[in-house]
Amino acid sequence: MRKRLIARIALAACAALLAAGCGPVSAALHDPHDLPALAQDARVHYEATAKGYAEALAKLLPGAMARVEAEQGGPLAKPFVVAAYLDDDAYAAGNGLGSPKPRGVTYFDRVAMSPTLWREEPEYLEADLVHELSHEHLWGHLSAVDYFQIPVWFVEGLAVTVSNGGGAQRVSIEEAEREIAEGHVIETPDVAYFFGNLGLKPPPRVENEDQRLRVHMAYRQAGQFVSFLRAQNRQGFKSLLDRLTTGERFKPAFEASFGTSVEAMRERFLTAARASAS
Repeated sequence: MRKRLIARIALAACAALLAAGCGPVSAALHDPHDLPALAQDARVHYEATAKGYAEALAKLLPGAMARVEAEQGGPLAKPFVVAAYLDDDAYAAGNGLGSPKPRGVTYFDRVAMSPTLWREEPEYLEADLVHELSHEHLWGHLSAVDYFQIPVWFVEGLAVTVSNGGGAQRVSIEEAEREIAEGHVIETPDVAYFFGNLGLKPPPRVENEDQRLRVHMAYRQAGQFVSFLRAQNRQGFKSLLDRLTTGERFKPAFEASFGTSVEAMRERFLTAARASAS
């Protein structure tokens, strides 16, 4: 109970940095821990009408956890809940962002899964659950300060890689490579921008293009870069994850693990992607 209170205070403190009435304030007041828990798996909580959704998540959860733990080098460090919603407003109120648009949101010790994912895109459920648990793995090992110092492209790219495309399903690798060849590429800085982990900025493109596709494009490119890093130096990639989960800052951790800079590895990645697209 004391830990729960501390978590709620932390959520409220984060909210003080943002506009009044936004996601963290709402999440502090609409804690998914307070929803009913499944008898067969007390980690899975659900909104009143979402029990079937919760049962589907419970079946997927052990395998999803095992995948993340194998890919990210160790167990999830702290208890967490997965919450199933079928009401858009309830989901937005409890997910930490205050928006019903994302298919999943991980925030501190809660993984909130959206109504849209269950109603319209159930084929994405397993991959998106793994994607969110990748975030939860980092959250469990780090303080909020340490988590938010990791550049968002790496956080999201890691989740896309571990989940085999979760969060980027609407854009293929080939489509992303063509965009890279045309110069439409996400930013991959070696430091996090202020509030940088609140969203991955899509690469520039023509106006009035489908924004959801642009977001999937950004996630796909981030996943490709992270996959490239892992393929180039698996031991270095493991070292980077180990360093990050102990709170080391991203830039020195990256350079110590790979023996070079993010910018140098980015240029190698872009060269390879352009060659593949040609």
